[in-house]
Amino acid sequence: MAQDIHVTSNAIRQLGKDLVEDAAPAFDPVARQVAEAAIEAPGFGLLGFALQGAYESAQGYLADYVAAGKGQLGTFRDKLDGIAATWEQAESANQVMYR
Repeated sequence: MAQDIHVTSNAIRQLGKDLVEDAAPAFDPVARQVAEAAIEAPGFGLLGFALQGAYESAQGYLADYVAAGKGQLGTFRDKLDGIAATWEQAESANQVMYR
């Protein structure tokens, strides 16, 4: 059984807005947890200097990864705005005109 689904340009724009306003803030607690997960020397012991460096490197990588993920939501919003504009053009071009 087919389901009628109607997509509008406003709904497409709202999706992008929701991503930024609702989903992006969820990245903030994760970023704080990554920053707070520091292990101060000599947390790995006297022989753990190599582990300390690797841990800090991984922590920095994860912080960058979380920040990039949050930033990507803004990119998605921008792309969805472009899709909405194209959608409006298509709707306008496909309107039936009576003369």
